[in-house]
Amino acid sequence: MKKYFLFLFSIAVSVLLTSCSIYQPLVADIPLISKKNDLRVDAALTLLPSMNATVSYGLTNKIALQVYGRNHGPDYYFQVAAGYYKELGNKITMEAYTGFGYGFGNSDIENGLRLIEGNYQTYFEQFNIGKSNVGSLHLDYGIGLKLGLLHSNFYDTYNIVLINEQPIQILYSDNSLLLEPTCFLRFGGEKLKFSIKLGYCWINKFTNINEYFPYDNLTLGVGLNYRL
Repeated sequence: MKKYFLFLFSIAVSVLLTSCSIYQPLVADIPLISKKNDLRVDAALTLLPSMNATVSYGLTNKIALQVYGRNHGPDYYFQVAAGYYKELGNKITMEAYTGFGYGFGNSDIENGLRLIEGNYQTYFEQFNIGKSNVGSLHLDYGIGLKLGLLHSNFYDTYNIVLINEQPIQILYSDNSLLLEPTCFLRFGGEKLKFSIKLGYCWINKFTNINEYFPYDNLTLGVGLNYRL
């Protein structure tokens, strides 16, 4: 198990340290809300690096709300979601969310001779399942699966060929299928825990399929999770 984790960690580090992407898998918290007024606050860093924060709240005994944001230099992304949660017994919780996200990203490629930048929106469903407060380390662990539509409006600017001393700039508006599985582990005290998240991303373009879309497949996030 230890060798397997180190292998995944080394892959994530090698990918993220060479990143020049617009979109990366998210490290939004998988809160496993258990009851009304259950409030979870999560802060995480990725190796990109980026700063991430999530707030999740049990609005009723069945409905939960979540807000997530990420920042990396000029790039940013935030999303809101509402969903249903249910305890299945044996400390296992299931969650299903519907949400919307908005972000901006940019990527320098071809040694700075080409710039891709613009905004994007996500419309998604997310299913989470996991187990909470296991053993003396109060372990939380589980998986999440995000499935949705990614709509993007990106300017592709070529600086190598000039027309009337102006770079060539093309606007691409695309729709893509977005698939993001995430696994996580939390441990520590009953309220404050250290968290590790490993996320994967797969994007399949429906339009302009021959045009390059710079995104990362893997993200590794570490941080703290607090339950109020």
